Amino acid sequence: MSRQYDAMGYYEVLEVGIDASDALIKKQYYAQAKYWHPDHNENPKSLEIFQKISVAYEILSDEKKRLKYDLLSLIYNEHNFPEFSDLKIYKNQAGKDDAALRVLKQRRVKGLLFTTEEKETKDICNIREAKDMVLSTSVFNWLFGWWGIKAFGKNIKALKFNLQACYADDADNFQLLLHNALAYEQEKRTDFAWVYATQALNMTTNGSRENMLLKHFITLLNFHPQKTVLLPKWTAKDLQNRQYIMPLCALMVALLCVVGTLFGTGILKHFNNTDTGYYNQIKFKDGTVIADDQADSHIMKADVNYHDDSMLYHLIKDENIYYGPDVRYDIMQKAKQNQTVRVIGYTVNKEWFKIMVDNGDTGFIKSKFLDKGIGKKPSSKIYQP
Repeated sequence: MSRQYDAMGYYEVLEVGIDASDALIKKQYYAQAKYWHPDHNENPKSLEIFQKISVAYEILSDEKKRLKYDLLSLIYNEHNFPEFSDLKIYKNQAGKDDAALRVLKQRRVKGLLFTTEEKETKDICNIREAKDMVLSTSVFNWLFGWWGIKAFGKNIKALKFNLQACYADDADNFQLLLHNALAYEQEKRTDFAWVYATQALNMTTNGSRENMLLKHFITLLNFHPQKTVLLPKWTAKDLQNRQYIMPLCALMVALLCVVGTLFGTGILKHFNNTDTGYYNQIKFKDGTVIADDQADSHIMKADVNYHDDSMLYHLIKDENIYYGPDVRYDIMQKAKQNQTVRVIGYTVNKEWFKIMVDNGDTGFIKSKFLDKGIGKKPSSKIYQP
């Protein structure tokens, strides 16, 4: 039997599948316990196996313990499986409880002419702490990462890695979110457990084992907030923008040197800036007029990662796409059933999704007309696998 979803081998020792019924688990427990009882089984490992059978039954016969074991088996194996009843809560860099944590990975490269030092860091932090870490790593790489042929190549790869790592949407981050959900539930802090579990759920594929187990866990939490809970925002674009500060500074210095050389003045005295305004209006069919930034002011933004398919949806029927989150807006285009779109935002109540279509245009559609997953093969404008 595969250990993929059975980290400690509890299903295996009872000789049942991971989806076995309670009745079958009970039946197999009595059969295996009787067979491996050390009083009449002369196998030198009979006591060890008998004890494992007892522990397996204690966990798998209890709904909540079994669910906890199943969830931990998604992110740990036999060698790093944590203490089942004493999970550590991961906190931010200041040692405080934080519902917006992620695992931030960054690579640092230091060139030493003929040798190169390369180090990958992995920190648990919130978005504010991540901004400082990203900027610090970027400054280090741009100052010390070019001094050597090997270092130059490794630094290019490190810069690309650091940009992609800002999305913090890999297996390490799923492990962090799920672990903290279980750790906070253990401490009876259902608010934090619910937020972490919901964030982890958003990283799963609908219908997968991970997805179904997390939905069951959230249901058992029985958490009903008095007001709408907004999930923490991890803004990868903000982190990536910080990595552009050093090259932009270097470019500006180079331009100033060129201009200073051309004009013989050292630096330019001043620049003449002309401010240009931007103001668009949206006119409803009933004659109402508003500014377009009013339309977007209540939209929750989602990170746009064209290499990620988790925000790809498809239409369940032919439907209109509007210029704003209201049927009073003009129709942008008529979308076809099974057309694939990318969700890039949503209203607070998630009644409307802001989407991007194949040609890169954006508009709004009611969420009830979308289903998660790829329908018709999307273009590179919204998905670049």
